[in-house]
Amino acid sequence: MLEPPALPVSAQCVALQRHYGIAADAVTFLSIGNDAASFVYRVDAANGVSYFLKARASAGFNPSSLTVPSFLHSQGIPHVMAPLPTASGALWVAVDGFSLSLYPFVAARTATDAGLTLEDWQALGATLRRIHASHLPARLAGDLPQETFTPSRRHVLAALADLPDRPDLPDPIQAALAQFWRGRQDLIQTLIDRADSLGAELRREALPRVLCHADLHTWNVLVDADRRLWIVDWDEVILAPKERDLMFVVGGIGRGLVQPEQTECFLRSYGGPIVDRRALAYYRFAWAVQDMAAYAEQVFFVRETGEPTRRAAYHGFVDMFEPGNIVDIALAGQVNGVLTGS
Repeated sequence: MLEPPALPVSAQCVALQRHYGIAADAVTFLSIGNDAASFVYRVDAANGVSYFLKARASAGFNPSSLTVPSFLHSQGIPHVMAPLPTASGALWVAVDGFSLSLYPFVAARTATDAGLTLEDWQALGATLRRIHASHLPARLAGDLPQETFTPSRRHVLAALADLPDRPDLPDPIQAALAQFWRGRQDLIQTLIDRADSLGAELRREALPRVLCHADLHTWNVLVDADRRLWIVDWDEVILAPKERDLMFVVGGIGRGLVQPEQTECFLRSYGGPIVDRRALAYYRFAWAVQDMAAYAEQVFFVRETGEPTRRAAYHGFVDMFEPGNIVDIALAGQVNGVLTGS
């Protein structure tokens, strides 16, 4: 979210002192991220150490987003950013309707901005192979969401079914999105229908499920000053077919995010699997649908959303339809010459 939540900094400082033993000199809101339910801060402690604080609205908080990376880190899987425990060993703290988690502050750039070398792609492939092969303890696996093959926030688009017929919206950002929607109404419905039909097919199959990060694009991979990689933002972690993660590398989700030789390097260290064609196709359409829904939700339904976030959400929605981005990728089916099998 681009604006801070209704969570006083004073309450955060009290929680940091009480649960982590950290006296904060400064808590600075960082205006980054697309998630309407997440807010992030830099914490500068009195002892000179800096931390990264994440506040997640408790209503949508998934404990597995913290317990899973913590477990993977404890198993020695590299490149996994894990939360720091409280003095009592907990991984989060509940404060005024939010769940707070704390991390080391890493001076890093996203892989989208920093770029990844072919060696980096190999390292990422080897790490994902170990993540997918992980066997969680029963206490963690039982809490993990399971793939249902229904795109996230699918219900939001159903609630906006009459949007093309609402030409006189008073809010200019809502009116702009409604106009854009009207001009692509048939295409938007095609994306929804393809996600629904492919999802229905896959629900009848028994595809193997593995532990998936589920949001493994290059905005969620950090590159620090020593060229170390860090996989962050495990909010969508799920048990799902491997294609849920491989989608981000086999063709990617946007223009220029991954090149064929990078895909080859990644798959060489991952193990060069046969990719299920229908599952990969479903996840591309589902990504388009869930992003449309998430952006539309911020524009129309999230009351706390300020104008900067709503405007950014509008532009995010529009950008999906630019040449070479996720809508084109989903419709193309086969991307960058990578042949998918079944």
